[in-house]
Amino acid sequence: MDKPWLLDSGASHTITSDLANLTTHSEYDGTDEVTLGDGSGLEISHIGSLSLKFPKKIFHFPDTLCVPYLCKNLIPVHHLTKHNNVFVELHPLYFFVKDKHTGMILLRGTCSNGVYTVPKPMVSSSPKVIAYVHERTSTDGWHKCLDHPSPKIVAHLLKSFSLPVSSSKLSSLCNSCSINKAHQLPFRPNSLKSQAPLDLVYTDVWGPTSSTGIDGSRYYIIFVDHFSKYIWFYPMVKKYDVSKIFSKFKNFVETQFQTKIKSLYSDNGGEFITLRSFLSHSGIGHYITAPDTP
Repeated sequence: MDKPWLLDSGASHTITSDLANLTTHSEYDGTDEVTLGDGSGLEISHIGSLSLKFPKKIFHFPDTLCVPYLCKNLIPVHHLTKHNNVFVELHPLYFFVKDKHTGMILLRGTCSNGVYTVPKPMVSSSPKVIAYVHERTSTDGWHKCLDHPSPKIVAHLLKSFSLPVSSSKLSSLCNSCSINKAHQLPFRPNSLKSQAPLDLVYTDVWGPTSSTGIDGSRYYIIFVDHFSKYIWFYPMVKKYDVSKIFSKFKNFVETQFQTKIKSLYSDNGGEFITLRSFLSHSGIGHYITAPDTP
């Protein structure tokens, strides 16, 4: 409690340099740092809850960061007002913290050299940290501490080094692993809509296959109607038979449905690029998917 507590309107988190100030805490296993004004970063060692006791009120600050090498303790104005049902009045030489409903003054601090300094509080301590130690020695906790290895490697390390473990069960899903090991982010819902058959038709080509069909085909093309989800399947001998087959497909479905194909959706493969002039002449819009997407 030797380091002063400062009221800060620019900080995003309550920050203390002394781990003993936190009533409950756990080790921080993320990669973020506290960025200073000169652009340098300071390591976060723990995250937990903080309670500061004053004569008229105890103020609570969840998600407080412990940054051992910080020379000041910081209280964000936003955290103070959000979690304690109060508001702050800033004056040239002092500040007030008041109850939101009654307006009663709960805390008064001074302004020195342009900095608002919070009076020295008493920190409420608690033995609740034991529960967090238990959490950190679970298999999930070791998984995070060891930089997210596979369950098999975690089990091997726990056994080889006789590491203390409170729970041997490893959760099947780790959010950090899922995000960082994914090849790409999930796709957003698209805005394409259809009101009737043939408003929008999807198409794609697959092949070549390792074996040849009895008709000599090594590829196939499918057409999917966006509205009805009906699928048409055509085997192909050569990949560039697309132009010939699409012409036949167009005549067939437009006759059956008594309506025209309005839009075609495909990837940007060369077999579909050759269709552009035909589609343009027929008044059919052509949409293409982004590269490296299904």
